[in-house]
Amino acid sequence: MPLIGVTSQTGRTGRVNVTPLWGVREPYRAALEAQGAGVVVLPPQPEPRLEGVLARLDGLLLPGGADLDPRHFGEDPHPRLGPVDPARDELELFAARWAAEHGLPTLGVCRGAQVGAVALGGSLYQDLESAGFTRIGHDQTAPAPALWHTVELEEDRWLAPLFGRRFRTNSYHHQAIRDPGPFRVLARAADGVIEAADLPDHPFFLLVQWHPELLPDHWGLFGLLVEAAAGRRASAAD
Repeated sequence: MPLIGVTSQTGRTGRVNVTPLWGVREPYRAALEAQGAGVVVLPPQPEPRLEGVLARLDGLLLPGGADLDPRHFGEDPHPRLGPVDPARDELELFAARWAAEHGLPTLGVCRGAQVGAVALGGSLYQDLESAGFTRIGHDQTAPAPALWHTVELEEDRWLAPLFGRRFRTNSYHHQAIRDPGPFRVLARAADGVIEAADLPDHPFFLLVQWHPELLPDHWGLFGLLVEAAAGRRASAAD
């Protein structure tokens, strides 16, 4: 059984709501386990310890969540920037860089896609509407499992066997990848917003801007991650 590390997000718990709590949202666990993976939750920790944990994993999932601090791509905060989490930023940026360097199969979802791009030198639109993307509303008002807008492929790699060249997704974000850095763009929304990208010459490092964990019909994306992770595990055992 391949082991997939999932970076965690923080909350608060306790009688006076001051005790930090790091965890993973249930749909990610369900999607990964449905594809045959074991799930390992990754909280913030010193980098040498995190590196040791990553080296024992077969794959990595960077999930959705709050905005990324724009200092990581050399910008000051936009007025519409939402809450940021410095500890989570550091955790995920380090994990993404390590995964890219060591060939660890990785899937980035929504914020996780943005983290992957920024970790390797890319940048983000801090707010799509302010940047002029007004043709499509990317922060949908309909709850899951409603679909919101169309995505069209530019490259057949990874996504075409699952969805065809044109399909609909959900959309819960106000930021998006501006400069993908070394990633190759695979798909865009009709207004040009990057919806999927991958890292050439890497076994599997896929970024998707939507939330497939909320769409059981899209859990095949997690299957791609688990398949790549299983291949890495088998190679290590030889």
